[in-house]
Amino acid sequence: MDYPPVPKPGSDPDKDAWIANFYMENHLAYEAFPDEVASPEQLKFMVWLEDEPYFYPCTDDIFHSIINKTAGQDLVMRYMKVWEKIEPLVKSMVEDSYRRDYLLAMLRIKFRRESAPLVMLPTRLEKRLLQIFVRVSEISRPLAREKEAMNRRAAELLESDEFRTAFNDLEGLDSKAGDDLEKLNIEIIFLQLKRLLCLTCHPEIWTGSADTSVENLRKLMKGPESDIAEERLERLKEFIKRGVKSKETQYYLWMGPSAGSVILDIAIIRILIKLNIKVIMSVKHAFYYHSVTMADVIEDPVMQEALHDADIITRTSISKNDLLNHLKSDKHLFVISDGTQERFNPLLTSVTFARAFKECDHVISRHPDDSPCLLKTRFRFTRNITVITSERPGSILIELKPHHPDVIRFSEKDLRMKAESMIMHLRMAKKQGKTIMFYSAIVGSIPHQIETAKRILNVFVSYLREKQEGVVVINPGEHFEKGMDADDIMYMWEIVQRSGVIDIWRFQTVHDIEKAFDLMGEKVPPEWVGKDATYSTGCTKEMQIAMEVQKQYPEMQIIGPSWEKFMRRKEYGVGKLYDRAFGEL
Repeated sequence: MDYPPVPKPGSDPDKDAWIANFYMENHLAYEAFPDEVASPEQLKFMVWLEDEPYFYPCTDDIFHSIINKTAGQDLVMRYMKVWEKIEPLVKSMVEDSYRRDYLLAMLRIKFRRESAPLVMLPTRLEKRLLQIFVRVSEISRPLAREKEAMNRRAAELLESDEFRTAFNDLEGLDSKAGDDLEKLNIEIIFLQLKRLLCLTCHPEIWTGSADTSVENLRKLMKGPESDIAEERLERLKEFIKRGVKSKETQYYLWMGPSAGSVILDIAIIRILIKLNIKVIMSVKHAFYYHSVTMADVIEDPVMQEALHDADIITRTSISKNDLLNHLKSDKHLFVISDGTQERFNPLLTSVTFARAFKECDHVISRHPDDSPCLLKTRFRFTRNITVITSERPGSILIELKPHHPDVIRFSEKDLRMKAESMIMHLRMAKKQGKTIMFYSAIVGSIPHQIETAKRILNVFVSYLREKQEGVVVINPGEHFEKGMDADDIMYMWEIVQRSGVIDIWRFQTVHDIEKAFDLMGEKVPPEWVGKDATYSTGCTKEMQIAMEVQKQYPEMQIIGPSWEKFMRRKEYGVGKLYDRAFGEL
């Protein structure tokens, strides 16, 4: 069923209040939980919102049934499915009878209280119950033995002679598909890729009940005898080929691996690496049943061996620069945490995950619990997403969800080319005897004042250009392009700033702002009184860069407030053109 977009706030106060209550009760309101929920700017790294007033991390039918107050038996049944997973987990993991009964009683109380109003998302209810289970049981890595055993069985299979014989079988290889060795090699790689993908649909491989004879493995590797499955595999193959033909390194985000199948996933990833694809594998931040967590990556011996050459990034908040430096290294496989303890939820993912999503070329989703939020929703995403899961043993689901057609992406290469083009023109100006001045000013540090900030900036830069002879004044606001966010802008300008072409780096002062208002024939409004570049975290970051650049190029002059006054601001907001509040630092 196609649901209409949710009306913007302001027309129905009762409905607006109920929607606000939905986000508050589910702990998904950024205004109320800024340390937990992604900012609108961070969310836009992943989801194309445009004029959408709300994003919800669930299927359309669940959200609309809740906000329209029509949720009934269907939602209750979804709640019960959550309990049907939690109760056996507790009974199997907690040996002490008193502690087990105490924990179950506590979970029942929480379950009844949270599910009664019919406003809680099943996934959010599940996370809260899992958090209680982990804290009260005091089990550091629930299901660790079982997950390690599953990984070990999968690894042993890949090391077996039977697997190697079946995997390297020539049957199915069309030697006529390639008229030279290079093309034939590509066909071999994709045949291997298909065989491993087909094996991931058979959980008996890692649960220990599989027939691992050569003959049976050959059968499993052929995949389901279905024209639809074969067509989708072929479609995936052609999609990957288009990226390979670009001759540029591709970046894939591989999310949602589970115990056992993760070993096959890593084998698939190593095949993708042969095609000049670098892969970022995201795992769960905390326990979520059989999903791989960062603790599993670090503590499971089988995972340690499988990821022996991977770059494991444990920081949940990483800058764009740092992430790109990791990606440009000689590593090809990276591991990050998605920051969550539930199925795919862009509102709660870590900064590192959001930036990885934004920087990648393609997203692969591997967990069946993630697919509803990806496929059964009206929202489109900023990257192409391929969902590869198994609905039941032996079946394979491959669905491609294209990114929104209006998405504008600035790759690292694009931003670097823009920066280098500016540097070239500035060097030409220097050869003509001109002085280069870079002007850093407040753009969005004062809430609801972005347009005023732009006017101040443009008016004052025009004044400087008229007043100063032989000076090229760089106004960063004049180089903004549609689709750029603060991450892109800061990355591009840092390349210019560190190039050594700047002679004078001027930071906005109180006097500059007063002069701009005077030139506009206006009085300085209260919100602008006393403001200068020290009020901006973006300018603070630039002052730090300026001081580093000055050490390398001592002849560069810095004009503006002293460095000490910038110390109150330390980090600009993720994807924002305005600052974080003092209390967040």
